[in-house]
Amino acid sequence: MVELLSQRLHDYRPRRIPGRNLVTRCGVVILIAEHGLKKSDKEPVILMMQRAERAGDPWSGDVSFPGGKQDATDANTRAAALRELEEETGFNPAGFVTPIGRLSDRLTREHGRNRPMVVSPYVYTTPKAVRLEPGVEAAALVWVPLSYLTDVTRRTRKVWRVGGVPIPAPAIDIGGAILWGLSLMMADELVRAGGLKR
Repeated sequence: MVELLSQRLHDYRPRRIPGRNLVTRCGVVILIAEHGLKKSDKEPVILMMQRAERAGDPWSGDVSFPGGKQDATDANTRAAALRELEEETGFNPAGFVTPIGRLSDRLTREHGRNRPMVVSPYVYTTPKAVRLEPGVEAAALVWVPLSYLTDVTRRTRKVWRVGGVPIPAPAIDIGGAILWGLSLMMADELVRAGGLKR
């Protein structure tokens, strides 16, 4: 499955938002291990993090992919994504990951501000999942079977409140935690671009 995904992403042309260099940039890593933590786990797994609960963070407790804002020390958003991967998970990507593609830029807003921010997702593979300890920004790190992204029985809804108004949003139950919003858009694009079956 990972080999097919790599081939499909090699030919995929993600959407890049014009003028993205004029706003805050962010990079995230979608890390896929060819098999899980146990030798018997032959199915590919994908790394997700549950964000720590923090006052003022509208995404507290949400499930996302490791990543964060590009800063002055980062050459680009890919470098920012890899730096944040190590900071948030303790996983040192040097020599252990292979880039297989990227997905489309996503437009969102900065936390606590109404300024636009562009998020660029980068897809990597690694031979096997490793045990990781979450950094201060993560409450938990989990390797989720890649098949969860295509399993229609895991599709659910999350009620998102905007100005007190409840808005149901599509989501995936990944085993007690919920993947939704921007991260779900990335996951769904990975499924489509990678030719994964539902």
